[in-house]
Amino acid sequence: MASAEEKNVRDAPARAVKKLEAAIGKENVKTSKMERLLYSHEGSAPLPNIAQLGFMNVPDIVVRPTSTADVQKIVRIANEEGVPIVPRGASTWGMGGSMPIFGGIIVDMMARMNKIIDIDVDNLCCTVEAGADYKKVYEACLAKGLLLGSYPSSFPNASIGGWTAKDGVGIGSYKYGGPGANTRSMEVVMPDGSICKTGFDHVVDNSAGYNVNALQVGAEGTLGIICKVTLKLQPFGGTLKNVAYAFSKLQDLGKPLWELCRSQVVPLHIGFSDGRHFDFLRKAGKHVPEVGTILNVAFEGSKENVERDEAAVDAMMAKHGGKKMSPEVGQHEWDERCYEYRAREVGLDSVPGEVVVRLKDFEAMTDKCYGLIDGLKMDGAIIGIMCDRNTVMFMPYYFLDSSSLLQMTSFAFSKKVGDMSYEYGGRALGFGALFSSNLEVIRGKDNARQMKAIKNALDKNEVMNPGKLLEMQTRYGIGISSKLFGLAMDGLTVAKKALPRQDQFDQKAEDYEMEREKKGLGGHQH
Repeated sequence: MASAEEKNVRDAPARAVKKLEAAIGKENVKTSKMERLLYSHEGSAPLPNIAQLGFMNVPDIVVRPTSTADVQKIVRIANEEGVPIVPRGASTWGMGGSMPIFGGIIVDMMARMNKIIDIDVDNLCCTVEAGADYKKVYEACLAKGLLLGSYPSSFPNASIGGWTAKDGVGIGSYKYGGPGANTRSMEVVMPDGSICKTGFDHVVDNSAGYNVNALQVGAEGTLGIICKVTLKLQPFGGTLKNVAYAFSKLQDLGKPLWELCRSQVVPLHIGFSDGRHFDFLRKAGKHVPEVGTILNVAFEGSKENVERDEAAVDAMMAKHGGKKMSPEVGQHEWDERCYEYRAREVGLDSVPGEVVVRLKDFEAMTDKCYGLIDGLKMDGAIIGIMCDRNTVMFMPYYFLDSSSLLQMTSFAFSKKVGDMSYEYGGRALGFGALFSSNLEVIRGKDNARQMKAIKNALDKNEVMNPGKLLEMQTRYGIGISSKLFGLAMDGLTVAKKALPRQDQFDQKAEDYEMEREKKGLGGHQH
């Protein structure tokens, strides 16, 4: 017979439902199985069903707040009942950050908290709700002659709050920095239900005591729920142009990237894609250039400054064997900047790794990535960006059929890419649920201990996105150390190497093309 304590824990979600319905309206509280299943995975690639053995990733309750006051009520009820809370934006990342570990409450911030509150032309900032999508905000600001400096490559779908909570790098980060550099202030509901205004909407946060703004940026929802964000804006110079340069292979970019990043030219964005990436797109019926590698350099500013910088970069690229492609190719590549994984339309999932290394190690890291992809017999390619003058982000990715249990062996890839990055003074990006055991590896034991102390001080009831970032845990509350996780991934690596190669992408691409021809949709798609 269950003890009184066990029964109390078991009944907590049911009690929470009644309280939530009374607090924010029954229409904003969802408990049907279908609704809950929709929130049990992230957008980039669903976890295999076997993951249910380790994670209780189907929430008990889904709530859709309409205001910061609603979020306050949700957090207070979760504290009263001891029910975990997981804030969720567009969920475009893929490391389990917005997926439950222990069931509980999913707080959907995009459904009803997605408004642009104000675009302040005089003070060069905009204030938006956390669920607002980047594309909507970007276009609204641009219509007023203002530029949102940087945004994730998933910006047509990504939410402001989600990317801020991750503190990602993306389009425009080279020139303007990531979310931390572009966030003036936030309105955050803290783990105890209080509201924290983290910064100042119109002026800098320097010399103002602890930087609470920085504390929430990159916390992955473990220290509060971001409800509103005030972002810096830039005066738009009127010209935005992407120029594409073709090279034989990805390794050829090491020297021209070094010269560009050590020059006085500051492009808006620098990105690259290898020939395998274009091969996959071509097999999926997309219209792409016949190249080994493309380096994209995007310029932003006045017409005169863009022309000057373009001429300087043209000379650098030509010096290292780069061929400048037509303006049409440059524009096409810019238009496709947010759709890196279109090839998965053939019917496969794609899983990216995200690591950063020093620029001087570009060629060596490229060789290592290819060695891993080929050694694990994967259908994979390499894309990436320059984060700043000395930091390269590699995003090698691979295709898999996540419905196949055998494909579980492929999940070792992202861990192995992270391990390789440490060899070159770099690291993996982000933690989420799947890579939270990396915290001590990346930050060191003392820093990890301080971070856990902050979490324990602010979230006394451990309800705010538990099992993420600070320690990898299973649904049973059992922690998984970095060493144990590494051993598990090593085992999967050995298993993957032992399995015969499966040319699943080619087969899926053939089936996809046949299906398109039946429907009269053959030919290359733009």
